Amino acid sequence: MRKIVFPLVLLASAFVQPLTAHADAIDDFVLTGVGNSNLITFSLPASPPGNTATCPPVSPSCVPPYLLSFIASAPVTTNGVTTDEDLTFLTGRAGGGFYIDLQRYFGPTLYVLNGEDPTFVPGTYDLFSFGAGPPLTYSLTITPETTAPTPEPSTLALFGTGLVGLIEFARTRKRRV
Repeated sequence: MRKIVFPLVLLASAFVQPLTAHADAIDDFVLTGVGNSNLITFSLPASPPGNTATCPPVSPSCVPPYLLSFIASAPVTTNGVTTDEDLTFLTGRAGGGFYIDLQRYFGPTLYVLNGEDPTFVPGTYDLFSFGAGPPLTYSLTITPETTAPTPEPSTLALFGTGLVGLIEFARTRKRRV
């Protein structure tokens, strides 16, 4: 019985480990002011974790939050100054566009599906915002950085696995002699 446990655990880990490791593509966002000098950049995963909040069971008129928006946090560079900001991306049901902190940029929905399982759509979008003066127009470009790299085990993990195999082989051979 003892001899079968180690191979079974090793076999199970071969199926479980690839499930936990996955690479996600990164999208770059560049928001450029049209007619003004504002330049805002940030990067987010192409498919970030969404909003999983739901309505309480006693509220039949509640709209689930994931149908309205999802929130992500990222370092945002505005005209050369980088700060950590909360970004709220709105669905079409909530008017589209997104917020950076409290500044709203009106426009289309920037992702497919809903706020529960979003995936950004690369492209160029026309947005506008209201400030103290007249509305400012912006152009938002979403581009994928590169193809996501395939995660590979480290050299030490590969070497360690081979070493464990050699030790086990030597132990079983020593017992037979």
